[in-house]
Amino acid sequence: MTTRWRPEFDPEHLYFVTTTAAERTCLFRRDIIRRILIDGLYFVNLMNRVTLYAFVVMPNHVHVIIQCPPDLPPKDWARAYKADAARLIVRHCQMEGNQPALEALRRLVTRPDKQEYKVWEDGYLAKAAVTPDFLQQKLEYMHNNPVQPHWRLVEAPEDYAWSSARFYLQGAPILIPVQDARELMR
Repeated sequence: MTTRWRPEFDPEHLYFVTTTAAERTCLFRRDIIRRILIDGLYFVNLMNRVTLYAFVVMPNHVHVIIQCPPDLPPKDWARAYKADAARLIVRHCQMEGNQPALEALRRLVTRPDKQEYKVWEDGYLAKAAVTPDFLQQKLEYMHNNPVQPHWRLVEAPEDYAWSSARFYLQGAPILIPVQDARELMR
């Protein structure tokens, strides 16, 4: 397993967190799966009192900028989010009888004694956003991800419904509410 850099947790900081689909497989291409991931962000944040500042759901990974309370470091947030999302993705595939998807998720399992399906890579990446410049750079990186040449999901960041870009670039409504990180950069 690749070692992931994880900072010492400070509840005063925001964190740029990335979690990736197992073997970087593009599991998150379908709108229904993206909706599960978005709703999962909303639910886990409501239940765990995490403040969500920004997000983007890509075909094989999710980026968020969050602030965690003292009793819930990013590692615990990531674990809860990934577990809930994986359960719902598998359940959806079962409900629709999508045997090819379930077989693909079974083939990704590396420890069959511990799990039947694998949706996520083990671990996550978290970086503390301790300066306004770093926070701005991560917001731009996340929101521009869907327009990168290797993805070409949309022509403009604000056209990608599965991110907070429309809120930041146009002040328009997005799928789930976020706190405005720009208020912290003043």
